Amino acid sequence: MKEITAVITQEKAKISCNFEQVKQAIQETLAEYRGAVFTEDSKTYAKKHVASLRAKKKDLQDNLREAKKEYMKPWDEFEGQAKELISMYDEPIDLINGQVQAFEENRIAKKKELIHGLYEALVPEELRSYIPLDRIYNKKWENATVKEKDIRGEMSGIAAKTEKDIGTIKDTESDAVDGALSVYRVKLDLTEALSYLHNYERQKQEILAKEQERRRLEEEERIRREEREKALAEQRAIEEKEAAARREELEKEQAIEQARKEATQEFIDSLIPDSAEESELYEYRIALSADAKNKLEMYMDSIGIEWEVIS
Repeated sequence: MKEITAVITQEKAKISCNFEQVKQAIQETLAEYRGAVFTEDSKTYAKKHVASLRAKKKDLQDNLREAKKEYMKPWDEFEGQAKELISMYDEPIDLINGQVQAFEENRIAKKKELIHGLYEALVPEELRSYIPLDRIYNKKWENATVKEKDIRGEMSGIAAKTEKDIGTIKDTESDAVDGALSVYRVKLDLTEALSYLHNYERQKQEILAKEQERRRLEEEERIRREEREKALAEQRAIEEKEAAARREELEKEQAIEQARKEATQEFIDSLIPDSAEESELYEYRIALSADAKNKLEMYMDSIGIEWEVIS
């Protein structure tokens, strides 16, 4: 089939107008009236002259539109034919492009199957929650210029890096490994996961330090409490010992007093004369105060001793 290309040729058209004559006439009119002062008498003349100028302006505008319309008639006819040709190109373009597009879609579908197969073969099951295919999928893999070995290498690299990063996180043996893995699963950023672990360990140390300080303060308080209780116990023991000593002293004093009373009573009883015995007269000279004398006399009366005062 012979190839034919549309070629547009154009002849230079010519349109003329007495531009210079009209321009000179307008300039002369402008020069005539520049600086003029109109009076009541000349006002009517001025209005007529303005109307004449506006009419000439309108005539020129109308002539310009008509000239353009006539000038453009060949172009409008030519443009219509050209657009018809342009639209005729669409049918073979669409026909051929449809077949090319169908071929390309089929090629891409096969490429996607290849990519999915490579993912199943190269990415271990335990890594797929971190790097699902839709997350690592590279649209350029679908290009015809990208070979299978290139896709394999890139996908293997992603899987190897992910596995290494996960191993690094687990090797920390931190209590927060699960949390760090969750962070890594969301962002696939080892730096952020390690930062999470660092912050956790720092907070953990702060909590432990606070707990140790709390226990230290509690231990100090326990020791002070035991010392206070010990001091109170010692004080109570001393007080109880002193109280016991006072009780013992009192009991001793009471016993002595009781013994004294009993001994006195025995002595007194020994002085009471036996009614069966024959009484005798005894004389004593005793130096007594008035009070002691009264008490002695009362006592002798109470036990039945007969007495009299010898002056």
